[in-house]
Amino acid sequence: MWFFIDYGIMNAMILNNLFDKRMKAILGDEYDEFEKALSRDKVSALRTNTLKYTEDNELHFTFSDKNVPWESNALIYTDGAPGKHPFHEAGVYYIQEPSAMAPVHYLDPKPGEKILDLCAAPGGKTTQIASRMKDEGIIVTNEIDKKRAQILSLNVERCGIKNALVTNADPAQLSEIFEGYFDRILVDAPCSGEGMFRKSDEAVNNWSIDNVMLCADRQKNILDEAVKMLAPGGRLVYSTCTFAPEEDEEAALYLLQKGLIPVKTEPFPGMIHGNTGYLKRVEETYDNNERFKNVVCDDDKSQKVEECSIRLFPHLIDGEGHFLCAFEKEGDIELNKGLYGTNGRIKAVSQNELKIFAEFARDVFADDKNNIEVSSDKSEKGIVTFLGDKLKGTLFMFGDHLYLAPVGMPGLGGLKVMRPGLHLGTIKKDRFEPSHALALFLKKEDVKRERYTRGPLIP
Repeated sequence: MWFFIDYGIMNAMILNNLFDKRMKAILGDEYDEFEKALSRDKVSALRTNTLKYTEDNELHFTFSDKNVPWESNALIYTDGAPGKHPFHEAGVYYIQEPSAMAPVHYLDPKPGEKILDLCAAPGGKTTQIASRMKDEGIIVTNEIDKKRAQILSLNVERCGIKNALVTNADPAQLSEIFEGYFDRILVDAPCSGEGMFRKSDEAVNNWSIDNVMLCADRQKNILDEAVKMLAPGGRLVYSTCTFAPEEDEEAALYLLQKGLIPVKTEPFPGMIHGNTGYLKRVEETYDNNERFKNVVCDDDKSQKVEECSIRLFPHLIDGEGHFLCAFEKEGDIELNKGLYGTNGRIKAVSQNELKIFAEFARDVFADDKNNIEVSSDKSEKGIVTFLGDKLKGTLFMFGDHLYLAPVGMPGLGGLKVMRPGLHLGTIKKDRFEPSHALALFLKKEDVKRERYTRGPLIP
């Protein structure tokens, strides 16, 4: 049994003997430094939301002189309570652990692309992707657990993201609709959570070798569906917050086996490449190693996996434990360029519903932004533009709720949807009532009237 006192108070972390043995096998002489790192305070950071943050948003917290090398908009803070500040509620920044920001760097999302965040709750990586996309393109962000999907949806709203379709679906359901659709896919897979031991007692208490194996099998099933949805030439980044090589390098070997092409990754200082040798080392800690008979790993495969994968250990970087690997599908991504709908078309609002919203727009939006233009182009039937050229898409009703679906957003048929685009408000009895999501999206220059109370209502 392994035992130490966390943060100098009576909060003991007790780790399973087998986990201890496995980490010693993986790390060798580095194990003592790893053990010391787990007894130190966790590293806290926030990432400014470039969709909202400006120099006017002064952040009155104490920041470290260190930054997050792989995310230029991130700051490590050492004092203060950013989660209780009005700027947090307004979506000016997102509190996110530094290592968790690394996968999106290697995904390298671009404006105008079609991107899937497959296992997205609570939304840190989704909001990071959206910032990189600069409101251009389509992001489908999915979470299979309904309660977690609701949290994901709220974080999308809080951060003022207009081009997101939030779904609550099994990956197999999505792959039936989106085969070959996405330019980039992030699979931040549910895992055994070993990398979170320093910050999560729950992760420590729930650890078992059976759970590691359960996660490893489930991750492969998720990857099967993700590969189907990746367009030829598209990029897939797989990541976990665990040290277990069965969930890390073995998953990378699985993607190689499925025919994906490894992408060479350049580590930042403190990062190291993955190591398929870890699989052999942990194999020797098992009483029964039958499962490893199916793991095929020759020298060529080992080299390819190691070049495309990266590990983040808490004794080497300012952050928690993480793993990622990057692959591409053979083909020409240029053939998938541009936004196009799939799964049918969304039915636009009626003329009466459009009129009701237009009356609201004229009354509330700034004089130079309150006209709603309806496209006369047959290829853009139902497309409207308003708020200057800031908002463009299809106005449609989802129950009695009015949404704006961005150009190219997939149809909703057969999908369990939590948030289909930007929620504008509700139409009841010929009256439009604006939503909280719309207020969070707007900036002060977008409206005729503004005011501040205990912090910005509109940052």
